[in-house]
Amino acid sequence: MEQTKTRISKKQLQSFIDRIAVVEKSKRGDSDVYVSKIDGSYITHVGMEDKFKFLLKRRITEEIQDGYGEPRTICIGYNPTEKKWYGWSHRAIYGFGIGSKCKKGDCGYKPSNKEDFRDSCLSFWGDSEYSIGDDKVEFGKGEDYDGKIVDGVIVTYTYNDKVPNKSIRGTTYANFSPFPKKWGKGEWTAKTMEEAKEMAIDFAESVS
Repeated sequence: MEQTKTRISKKQLQSFIDRIAVVEKSKRGDSDVYVSKIDGSYITHVGMEDKFKFLLKRRITEEIQDGYGEPRTICIGYNPTEKKWYGWSHRAIYGFGIGSKCKKGDCGYKPSNKEDFRDSCLSFWGDSEYSIGDDKVEFGKGEDYDGKIVDGVIVTYTYNDKVPNKSIRGTTYANFSPFPKKWGKGEWTAKTMEEAKEMAIDFAESVS
């Protein structure tokens, strides 16, 4: 994505801040914070205005919000020049518009059924470099994030002699992934701006 090359003046920056954010007392009791005017989601602390420059340089100037349905930290915004919704975290940023596609292996890809989820788990958790070649994926039961026993997918393989940690060579790696509470769309194409926004949210969630 092309960024704005012109220098951002203090006046431009303050005008942008005033348009999209308000200042509130921090819930943690430290310095004041900026939050989105749309949903109250956290943007940055007062005195750390570079967060706004990050958005302004990328022309993400509208609809700055959280996107998940409850205010947390901003993660999506709209670029009216490109007509794209952007999703981001501290690790990555990407824009989506009408015609954008989501394919298997992409950040933000959400499996559409159990079989699709199983294949995605093997792709993500399998390790051809450090495995002896016995990678296996199967449906099974395990603990979810709350410690409850639920259905999901188990990926296992045996570490080979290439793994740097000598103590685990010859041992079995196992990972359990619980089924998601809601299935995604699998591979799909954004046909509306609302769907492009949905893609941006999925991307932001996957890289958060």
